[in-house]
Amino acid sequence: MVKIMELLDDFKLNQQIQGRKPKYIEMCIWRLTRWYEFMRDEMKVEEVENIQPIHIKKYIQHRQQLGNEKPITINNNIATLKVFFNYLIDEEFIDELANPMRRIKSLKEEKRVIVTFNDSEVRRIINDVQEETYSNIRDKLILIMLFDTGIRVSELCGIKNKDIAARNILIHGKGSKQRLVYISKTMRKYMRKFEEAKQERFKHKKPEEVEDYYFLDQYAMQLHRSRINKILKEHCNNVGVREEIRCSPHNCRHYFAQKQLRNGIDVYSLSRLLGHFDTQMTAKYLRGLEQDSILEIGRLHSPLNDTKI
Repeated sequence: MVKIMELLDDFKLNQQIQGRKPKYIEMCIWRLTRWYEFMRDEMKVEEVENIQPIHIKKYIQHRQQLGNEKPITINNNIATLKVFFNYLIDEEFIDELANPMRRIKSLKEEKRVIVTFNDSEVRRIINDVQEETYSNIRDKLILIMLFDTGIRVSELCGIKNKDIAARNILIHGKGSKQRLVYISKTMRKYMRKFEEAKQERFKHKKPEEVEDYYFLDQYAMQLHRSRINKILKEHCNNVGVREEIRCSPHNCRHYFAQKQLRNGIDVYSLSRLLGHFDTQMTAKYLRGLEQDSILEIGRLHSPLNDTKI
């Protein structure tokens, strides 16, 4: 019989070997430790071989009864448990047929309509940034890149100089997945300005004193997400973005997705650009489109548009 707690340590090591990001591993271990404590204290189960589907269901019910977690949060816990038990199967601690997560389904989530920035707000936010200093030019490019590519803020912070090509950028996404995003004409224009300003700003520093990340702070070190959050919020406040809009980098991603859909992109292509694992994650952005926008997309891409009748 193998103790669950011993396997948590082994699982953590396995995730590190696979190159998972530290924050992801920390979150997994935090969720699994909380689940283990429930199993030990409430179910009196400490060996992995004794875990049954009923124990998992009792844990899900327990999270629901606490009343402070939405279905999406509980589903994240379920997803982590599935990853853990799949690992146990791969390592042959349990048999596939003995997996208690086999028939556990995710909870139904509320289908929220995603409300995001409009074109006028995006234009005002970007134009609010001056182009007088290195920081100004950098901040303007950051905002342009967030709105124009839909990349996550963590992905933007992780871009290195070697990831930049003539027509695209290599993005290191979630789960160690890599993808390419395009460089538009607007982005290219401001990237040139930024690269010139960056070279001028750090010309007196030795190469080893300048970190290899594309976006750097005033001390030539990697720019962090907290700074990018502040940049966006500052300019949102300056231009008077609507109160119901959350001024976060992730909402720039929402804007990108809905704008691409309005422009007629298909969900599969959008899914690839966003770095989603499947199109179901991407399809949620369709709910945020007004009926008029959907009809206009249909009109633009009517099957008989180019047919002579």
